[in-house]
Amino acid sequence: MAAGWSNKDVELGQVSAIKLKDDLSQVVVTAELVKEAEAFLSENTRFWVVRARVGVSGVSGLGTLFSGAFIALDPGKYGKETRRFTGLEIPPPVTTDVPGRHFLLEAETRGSLEIGSPVYYRKIPVGQVVSYQLADDGQMVVVKVFVNAPYDQFVYQNTRFWNVSGLDLKLDSQGVRVDSESVVSILIGGIAFGIPHFDLPGPPAAEEWVFQLLDNIDDAQERIYTVKRKWLLSFNESVRGLGVGAPVEFWGIQIGEVLDIKLDFDMQRQNFKIRVLVESQPERFADPEVVADQAQSRQLLESMVQRGFRAQLKTGNLLTGQQLIVVDFFPDAPPASVVWEGPYPEIPTVSTPMEEISTKFMRILQKIDSLPLEQIGNDLRDTVNGVKRLAESKDIEQALQNLNATLDETRRLVADFRTHVTPGINATVEETRRLISDLRTNVTPTIDATLEQVQQSLVSAEKMLNADSPLQVKLRIALDEIGGAARSLRFLVDYLERHPEALIRGKGTPR
Repeated sequence: MAAGWSNKDVELGQVSAIKLKDDLSQVVVTAELVKEAEAFLSENTRFWVVRARVGVSGVSGLGTLFSGAFIALDPGKYGKETRRFTGLEIPPPVTTDVPGRHFLLEAETRGSLEIGSPVYYRKIPVGQVVSYQLADDGQMVVVKVFVNAPYDQFVYQNTRFWNVSGLDLKLDSQGVRVDSESVVSILIGGIAFGIPHFDLPGPPAAEEWVFQLLDNIDDAQERIYTVKRKWLLSFNESVRGLGVGAPVEFWGIQIGEVLDIKLDFDMQRQNFKIRVLVESQPERFADPEVVADQAQSRQLLESMVQRGFRAQLKTGNLLTGQQLIVVDFFPDAPPASVVWEGPYPEIPTVSTPMEEISTKFMRILQKIDSLPLEQIGNDLRDTVNGVKRLAESKDIEQALQNLNATLDETRRLVADFRTHVTPGINATVEETRRLISDLRTNVTPTIDATLEQVQQSLVSAEKMLNADSPLQVKLRIALDEIGGAARSLRFLVDYLERHPEALIRGKGTPR
């Protein structure tokens, strides 16, 4: 019975009796307190047993290893006077004598938060989670946190709280990033708060001011848009990798997310379509005044679609295959309009680039498959064989030999002409020059002699060019050979014109 009651290490009484209830469900402790402690006893007073405790948030009560366990009390706020209390199983993380303020955070789930999980401001521990419970309607979890003074002065009405439990692992264009507030937040969770970088501090938040607990710092740093619009998208292709919550982006900026994906059968066209419901935030890319006006907002969407505004599936991560939806302007897209008949406006879509490439490739393969490749190969083989037979034909070989002989004869004729004719002509020219010179020198005395020499020269030339001369005979023979070769070539050309199949089958009896 020596266990005492204390507050701030001041003994306020002693335990006088300890017994079990009749149903053995609880232990009843009777204590006698000093007269001064009577002012602390109300319906808000809390009692708990102080003993050595080791938890993930720290070690407490080590002094009880030597002095023994005792009961501590926290007066709490003033309330109705009472003498019966229910002791706490776990010591309260914060007592009423600690300066600071309490705030309420609403979250969809508790996550990894525990009583005693730290609260951080600029990565400095400034408070802790004191309780959590379901809301009255059961739709959310209400987490109560306490921020110690003087850090509570940095909690404003526009402050945002976010979860920092565990590790924040990101893989983006800048590489892999890992972030965490502390080792304690990894083990038992944690909460951080601050003001978005684009905002200024607002009015101070009052005691138990209600905030929304966001999932991460990225959500906390985003602007909050109040106007949201739902669009319906229809795809005729696989949406593998697209899930609920996938982003909807315009020029790399997220303007919404996917809410629902469902397979729908079109009775009219007798085919399947995938319907994707997305929620957009038009204030991100349009004037808020225009967005607020339903008529202007509808007109804006119609004009955008007429200018090629379409939705398209796109791969967001090559490693995981995760897909997202991209909205953009496609000038070459077929004309379309917004369908307003259903509960949500339906925005036209375009196929993914890979789908278009696959479709065109399949069409090319179908065209190639329809070609008579075997027949073309057989015809080409027959053509090659015909050309080969023609090249190996004896007639072609004989014609080539005759042509070579003709060319050799022509070369000899030209050589003889250069050897015999050209010197004579040169001599004649030289003689003529001398004659002219003599005429100029001695015109009258030597005119007869000169005319006689000229006449002799002409006679000599006439004999050389006479039809019976050896040179003329050789020239005539060469011309005859050339004429024969030309006739042979003409006969070959005539034959090929009458029988072109000879290039393939060779020379034979015509069919």
